Amino acid sequence: MSTIARRKQTDNYQCQICGDWQGKKYDIGVITEIQAHHICPKSESGKDAIENLITLCDFCHAVVHPQRWREYFGNKGIPENMEWIRKEFNEYIESDIEKRERTKRLIWDQFGIKPR
Repeated sequence: MSTIARRKQTDNYQCQICGDWQGKKYDIGVITEIQAHHICPKSESGKDAIENLITLCDFCHAVVHPQRWREYFGNKGIPENMEWIRKEFNEYIESDIEKRERTKRLIWDQFGIKPR
């Protein structure tokens, strides 16, 4: 099993930001895809090590990577506050694992999101 596949499995195929899971279907027919994001990008010598990966849904991954957002939604769908949202997401992703887990629990509890 690849490191990326192990990361997704360890996170139960659930986005570590919003809690969406692989295959979740929205009323508009969109089906969530789960992806692995490199915390330290490969372009900056980031490795495919499990501790350098975080599981994100395609939507949250698109927030982190502007080019993915454009692929999925085009330029018209970019919210005015996208840079602020991207900054918040990146601060969360880049925090140490303990802080990330505490923050995730607070957010998920607030919105009634359950771990799978």
